[in-house]
Amino acid sequence: MSLTRKRTKALKRLRKSAGELWLDQQDILTRANHVAAEAKLQAAALTKEEVVPRVQAASSQFAQNAARNVASAKHASDQVRSRLTSDVFPAVGGTVGSAAAALGISENAFVKGALAKLQPPAPVKKGHSIGLYFAIAAGVAAAAGIGYAVWQTFRADDELWISEDELDTPPAS
Repeated sequence: MSLTRKRTKALKRLRKSAGELWLDQQDILTRANHVAAEAKLQAAALTKEEVVPRVQAASSQFAQNAARNVASAKHASDQVRSRLTSDVFPAVGGTVGSAAAALGISENAFVKGALAKLQPPAPVKKGHSIGLYFAIAAGVAAAAGIGYAVWQTFRADDELWISEDELDTPPAS
């Protein structure tokens, strides 16, 4: 295929323009890669300076709130358990025991076992501790101190009292 000279020149110009465009695109891509690398570094620095501290603060606040909520839930469950064992179970046990006695089945071993489980455990008595003896000794010492102060106040000390006769007579001069 033979091309005319005009057409050949036009194709050469077009090829040259395409080559320049290709070089321009490669240059733009190189600059875009450089900008993207710089943006990555800036994003990493921003993450270290701003995002990480905020996330850590939020997570520590969440952990504190969770711990507080768990503690309050444990306290509430302890109160419920205490209320159940001290108020509800004995009342239910008494009611069931009364009903069983009224029905005449209170001598049944199964019923006795169930009623025993509803009754609260008997409190265990503890021995006297050393603190009790210290409290008694402190009370005795306090009572002795008060008794001594009262005795000093009301004792008959003739030297402390001035009779009315001595006040009426003028001093001898």
